[in-house]
Amino acid sequence: MEEKYIDDAFLARWVAGELTPEELDAFQNSKDYLEFKRINDGAQILEAPKFDQQASFIRLQDELSGETQDAKIVKIIPRWIYSVAATVVVAAGIFFFLNNSSSSFETGFGEQKTVTLPDNSKVYLNAKSTLAFNKRDWESNRILKFSGEAFFDVEKGTSFKVVTNQGVIEVLGTEFNVITGEKFFEVRCHEGKVRVSNNSDENLATLTQGKAVRMHDNKEENWNFNQEKPTWIKGESSFTKTPLKQVIKTLEGRYDVVFDTKTIDLNRRFTGSFTHKDFNLALKTVFTPLNISYSKKGKMIYLKGKN
Repeated sequence: MEEKYIDDAFLARWVAGELTPEELDAFQNSKDYLEFKRINDGAQILEAPKFDQQASFIRLQDELSGETQDAKIVKIIPRWIYSVAATVVVAAGIFFFLNNSSSSFETGFGEQKTVTLPDNSKVYLNAKSTLAFNKRDWESNRILKFSGEAFFDVEKGTSFKVVTNQGVIEVLGTEFNVITGEKFFEVRCHEGKVRVSNNSDENLATLTQGKAVRMHDNKEENWNFNQEKPTWIKGESSFTKTPLKQVIKTLEGRYDVVFDTKTIDLNRRFTGSFTHKDFNLALKTVFTPLNISYSKKGKMIYLKGKN
């Protein structure tokens, strides 16, 4: 038996479907995989509202040993199987509960995630973003709390509010992109119509397709664009006269680095894009046009403006 496959964290990630393709492939090709799968298949039929860890484990234990009142043949089962069975039962129960009650989602550095809302609308989360909503009370309380960057693809005929620290977006069957940051709030409407207001419910703009609004340091900016979808979904972040501070925040979230910005003007504007696949190229495409030099030391990036 391979020790790494008995690890509780590994088994919990497997039950939750969170193994990488490489990990899953290696696991499925291991000599013990069929026993794990058998245990998990049994655990998955458990009914979560009536979940009883001890009783469920006993049922699995009986099944694994192949014992019944009339049985004449008893299978010899390795001792580790019972420990694994208990772990998988617990993991399956926890996963079932979280999957049916959790309403919070978060992405890490360089990570993107797709969330399907109860009305089948889709939310595509960019790196370092959070989304939360009341799943059980969705029909009467369609409010999403959000921070970071995300693209919302809303089902036709459905509506909800997206609440951020900087403002609120009301939607009805549309597609739009939202970015939030420190004293920064940007909304781009890719299809349909959205109403954008601040947290005092003062209307900022009603956007239609190709229209955008931004609040930066309490100043409103409006412009037009012609993108069908935000470029970050396909691996490239793009900006239109965006304050450098926000561009750097996006770089930090994508590449898990920290910038030393003490010697540069963070209010300078950047129009352009950077790739998600090549960090050195990303640095070059952002800072060279702005005549800003940079040096790297581990995860620290030191910026220096040129005279």
